[in-house]
Amino acid sequence: MTNGKKLNSDIDFIRHLKKYGGDTMKKCFQCATCSVVCSLSPVENSFPRKEMIKASWGLKQELIHDPDIWLCHACMDCSQMCPRGARPADLMGAVRSYIYRFYSTPAFMGKALSEIKYLPYLLILPIILIFILMLITQGGDLSAIDWSIHQFKYKDFIAHGPIEVLFISGNVLVFTLAYLGFKRYWDDLHKFNQYKKVQNFIPSLVQVFKEFMLHKKFDKCPTNSARYYGHLFIFYGFVGALIATAIVVANLFGAKLGLYPEFLPEHMNMPLYLLGGVNFDDPNEVTEFVGLLVKSFGLLSGTLMIIGGLILLIKRQVTEEREGKSTYYDMLFLWIVWGVAFTGMCCVLFRLLQTPVVAYPTYFVHLVLVYFLLWYMPYSKFAHMIYRLLGLTYLKMYGRDSKIEIFEKNYNKYKVTEKVTI
Repeated sequence: MTNGKKLNSDIDFIRHLKKYGGDTMKKCFQCATCSVVCSLSPVENSFPRKEMIKASWGLKQELIHDPDIWLCHACMDCSQMCPRGARPADLMGAVRSYIYRFYSTPAFMGKALSEIKYLPYLLILPIILIFILMLITQGGDLSAIDWSIHQFKYKDFIAHGPIEVLFISGNVLVFTLAYLGFKRYWDDLHKFNQYKKVQNFIPSLVQVFKEFMLHKKFDKCPTNSARYYGHLFIFYGFVGALIATAIVVANLFGAKLGLYPEFLPEHMNMPLYLLGGVNFDDPNEVTEFVGLLVKSFGLLSGTLMIIGGLILLIKRQVTEEREGKSTYYDMLFLWIVWGVAFTGMCCVLFRLLQTPVVAYPTYFVHLVLVYFLLWYMPYSKFAHMIYRLLGLTYLKMYGRDSKIEIFEKNYNKYKVTEKVTI
């Protein structure tokens, strides 16, 4: 007689999975269709079949420490092909949302970002802080704000220096706390898994980072092409906006600390003489030209974020439930990202139109959303960027890779209509 194994089922874990997308998981009868159609599933111990049974049994420890859940890029092939409508892709999203919450430091922040009833409390903190910065800029007298001025500057409404000091100090605190959660998760991956190591951390990280930048895993999910382009635009738009912002901050602090002269003009408008070419012997023209490049780069990045956000938001509205279920986690993240990009572009437009009466309030909302997005990053769906990087790096280190594409090298040569996997 074989020895039995006691299963430690966690009912609260099952309730969480059902609430955040896994409400159909009990329909799974282990036919393995999901593992067959998934082009990202490894050859051995195939994914996501084993994850479906773990979830159904409430095996929390086994599932949240299973690095295979990061293989899923939500193409929805498995959900569409499942003969029972069990939606494995949504279940993987529910497990990931539990991880963000489980490893949150402090713990209550994970809960706050996962339930809509806490949203007003989350918004009130950045609103109060930005309002205080506005009071400081105006010397405590809001009547000092001139709503009718021409050639206004946003720094006359809220000074740039205090914004950057608060932003940087807040990020240092938040990401220090985030590191504690990420480190615990990384340590638990090694503690709960016994794979044989095939390569070291650094080369594995470099390989995964390259796949991130090229979106190779998304490219292997042909079913949901709209989601691929939406994610691609948001990703590169955000990276671009981050770079543009970093340049502006470097210009501000470097000049104030006396490290180098300011290399961005105050207004960053396009002088008409630039259309006829730049005189690189004139420092003023060079400065204005650099400012134009930075501004154009920022505008392009913001446009990509807006387009990508609209693609994903519209996709989620028109998607049938069988192809994927949108949760509060998903929608909050998308709306905040899109709101940051939209209000940022509006700030540029209202600045050009010289309308402070709408520009100042828009700028206030933009700052609130920026602080919300970045300060709450470790506790929202935004955290998936770090957790996925860690999970996929771990899989690379221990040789868990996708099925072999036997026609991959000669795909174009032989005009194969579909890549074949084994």
